[in-house]
Amino acid sequence: MQASLEAEARGKADFVRTKKKLEQDINELEIALDAANRGRAEAEKNVKKFQQQIAEIHQVVTYFFLLVNL
Repeated sequence: MQASLEAEARGKADFVRTKKKLEQDINELEIALDAANRGRAEAEKNVKKFQQQIAEIHQVVTYFFLLVNL
């Protein structure tokens, strides 16, 4: 009987340790996800900025070639 109670106590202690570890892992993953989302948002912002710059350069180059070919 005593061995059974001790085994149950060890099992509960293992469960609590495992649960705490998993909760910590989840928190760390949430932090990493937030950082990744911020990085993605910044990258999207940069892509839009670069696309706008490319469009502006394209317009200048097209205008230049039109002038040269007159």
